[in-house]
Amino acid sequence: MMREPAGQDEYGSTNPFDPDDLPTLNAIGPSMGSGNDFEKYAVAVIIVFGALIIGGLMAASMVFGHRNGFLFALGGATSAWISGNALLLDRPRIYALFVGIAALMLVASTLTLVL
Repeated sequence: MMREPAGQDEYGSTNPFDPDDLPTLNAIGPSMGSGNDFEKYAVAVIIVFGALIIGGLMAASMVFGHRNGFLFALGGATSAWISGNALLLDRPRIYALFVGIAALMLVASTLTLVL
């Protein structure tokens, strides 16, 4: 059998790994040398706690009967959701704009509960 050039399989598609390097790759692990996956875990923590905070603000506003606080929290949640889509579409300015809007609305929701 004829050996394919490094980085190319029998179908002509490219592969970033040389087949002879697979034992070395498995011994090192996928995150060694190419950075770490701490960003994924950080994003997961931000999403979970952000959802808890926004959900908590919505629930507290409903319990105390503050319609404006609930609507501010709902607007903040919607703005945060839109910013996540902007981040996926690689639009950093739109992302920053909607994160700022979400932060302002959530501060306003908190103020309606406190004052």
